[in-house]
Amino acid sequence: MVEVEVSLRECETFYSLTQTYRIITVAAIIVAIELALPACAYGEGPHVHGVAILEIAIDDGLVQINLNSPLDNLLGFEHAPHNEGERQAVRSMASKLYQADSLFNFTPAARCQLESAELKSPLLPMELLMPDSISDKTLGGGVRKKPGRPQALSPASSATTASSPAASFGEHADGHAELEATWSFRCAVPQALQSVDVRLFEVFPGIRRLDTAIAWPKGQSGAKLSPAFPSLKW
Repeated sequence: MVEVEVSLRECETFYSLTQTYRIITVAAIIVAIELALPACAYGEGPHVHGVAILEIAIDDGLVQINLNSPLDNLLGFEHAPHNEGERQAVRSMASKLYQADSLFNFTPAARCQLESAELKSPLLPMELLMPDSISDKTLGGGVRKKPGRPQALSPASSATTASSPAASFGEHADGHAELEATWSFRCAVPQALQSVDVRLFEVFPGIRRLDTAIAWPKGQSGAKLSPAFPSLKW
């Protein structure tokens, strides 16, 4: 019995270390993307209405997608909600962002399933971004997380203070504000993953262009997507 317990502990430790290694690998890929983005994605400035930034990192069967968009693209306004109508608009936006199956269509043979989704914006009340009303089925049966991206995957979002809101992630000194969404997917057949159709243009017509950067262990590339050309292949 003692030998069995030791064996189980060893298996659990190995699994934990394996998962940690994959998270670190994906974090490294995200950092590589963010270092490359100033050259390929920010050519017209970090905050342009109608334009958003999409980062995709692939490591084995784990896919992480980060969206950074001006709030105007998603809501039609860039301030904290002033009335119930605007609060409802935020809830509706959040609900759509949690429905990842309506936003990203991966190669069907890869059998990718959403594991988690997170939303973050300095001007929007956290309770309006919470997925409490979103079913487990909507989130692909994965783990539901509260807004707030892990710091290891978001070097640009650290050191925010209430006394200096313009220094917060997603808010510029000129008063413009942004939203960051992060989705994590797990693909059962990663070797079949070759493309993704991005349907953000259909769900959020305010987005007219996506400056994308995609990285995987064997390379990285970038592309500009539009309603007429919404697909990425690698």
